[in-house]
Amino acid sequence: MTTGVADLVPAQIALVVYQDAFVPDDGQAVLDLITPERRQMMETLVKAEGNGWLLPRFAPPPWETIVRDTWGVTDDNDVRWMLDRLVPTPFRHLKDPVHRTNPVAEKLPRAYIRCRQYPNPRFDQHAEMAQRSALWRYRELVATHHPAVTMPDKVTDLLLQLAS
Repeated sequence: MTTGVADLVPAQIALVVYQDAFVPDDGQAVLDLITPERRQMMETLVKAEGNGWLLPRFAPPPWETIVRDTWGVTDDNDVRWMLDRLVPTPFRHLKDPVHRTNPVAEKLPRAYIRCRQYPNPRFDQHAEMAQRSALWRYRELVATHHPAVTMPDKVTDLLLQLAS
């Protein structure tokens, strides 16, 4: 989604920031960037629980298990806050390819923030790409996958640093 938004409204964006996120190339969808097994699992959830168009959650376990065990959010207040906000998402936004057609958007500065306490080989690949490119700024956080929830002050400080 970040890539698509930047392509649509580049004049309103000073810096495109990806935090533990997929970075699709032109013509790629998020589903192109995950393993076939994960894609199949999501498609099964959409058919079984999402009326054919909604992804009820990103994996078979209940949201609380995903939040605590996969995303590493352990504070009960943070878990409750997240659970109150996690809802099904239209599956199409993961299926539809991103089209990078705006040359202005392609020139926007970009940053990638990798959360090192969340193992994800695909995010590691995007992080490596950002580290190798002069067009990207790269930063790391010693954090799980949702540091805006678990350590908002550090995320704020990092975003302010990247913006300056």
